[in-house]
Amino acid sequence: MNKKLSFEFILGLLIISLSILAFIFVYIKIDTNPNKQFDLYSDFFNIGDLQIGSDVKINGVIVGEVSDISLDQENYMAIVKSSFFNNFSIPSNSTFTIANNGFIGSPYIEISIGSNNEYLENGSFTSENIDAVSLEEVINSFIFK
Repeated sequence: MNKKLSFEFILGLLIISLSILAFIFVYIKIDTNPNKQFDLYSDFFNIGDLQIGSDVKINGVIVGEVSDISLDQENYMAIVKSSFFNNFSIPSNSTFTIANNGFIGSPYIEISIGSNNEYLENGSFTSENIDAVSLEEVINSFIFK
C-alpha cells in the first residue's frame, strides 16, 4: 500500500478548503439583517414617468431607490416609497422633488436637505414634496398663455 499522498488528493483538499473559505466570505458579506433598511413615504399629485427602481439622490449622490408606487384611494394621490441604502438622518423639513436627468433623461427623486433638528424616522411620511414638471406642460404654458 502506497502511503504517499497523491497529487490529485492534495489538489482536491485544496479545492474543497478554498470553496469553504469562499462560502464563508460570501456569507459574511451578505446583509442578513433586514432591519437596516430605511424607508420613507412621499405623496405627490403628479409623479410623471417615475418608476419603481428610479434613483433617490441627495446632492447628486445616489442614496436609495424608489421601491413602491401606489395610489391613495381616499385623495387619489400617488404614494411613493423610497428605500435608502443606509440609515440617514434626514431633517423633517427636507424637500423631496421629482426631477429629470436633462430633457429626456430618466426621472429621480432629489432630496434637498432642510435645517430642522427633528429627523424623519423609518416609515414616516414626508411633508415637503414638489411634483414632477413635464417639458410638455412648460411648453404649453408658454404657447397658450
